[in-house]
Amino acid sequence: MDNMLGLKIRKVRELRNYSQNYVADKLLMSQSNYSDIESGKAKISDQRLSQIATVLEVDPEIIKSFSENVVFNSCSQSGYSNTYHINPIEKIDALYNELIVELKNQLLAQKETIKAKDELIKILLENKK
Repeated sequence: MDNMLGLKIRKVRELRNYSQNYVADKLLMSQSNYSDIESGKAKISDQRLSQIATVLEVDPEIIKSFSENVVFNSCSQSGYSNTYHINPIEKIDALYNELIVELKNQLLAQKETIKAKDELIKILLENKK
C-alpha cells in the first residue's frame, strides 16, 4: 500500500513541478527521508499524508485516488488551483482542439484584415500620385 501511495505522491509532486528537495524542506525533513516516502520504504501515516498534501496543494483524497488518466485544473499566475475537480484527459484534449480551431479562425480573420488594409494602402498610394 505505501509503495503505491508513495508512487502517487511522486506523480502529484511531478505534476506540480516540485522537486523532492522543495517538498522535503517544506516538511522539515531531509530529501533522503522524503525519497523513502515516495519509494515506499517509509510508512506514511494519515498525518504525514495530510502534511504532504498541504505542501502539494491538494486534498489527501486526491493523492489516494490519483490516476495518470486525470489532470489537475490549475492556474499558476492567479494562484488558483482546483484540485477537487479533475478532468479526464479526453475532455482536456477536446478543449485543446477547440482552442486550436478558434485560434486558426482568429488567424484567418487577421490575415483578411491585413489583406484589406494592404489593398486600401495601395489605393491611397495610387490616388496620391
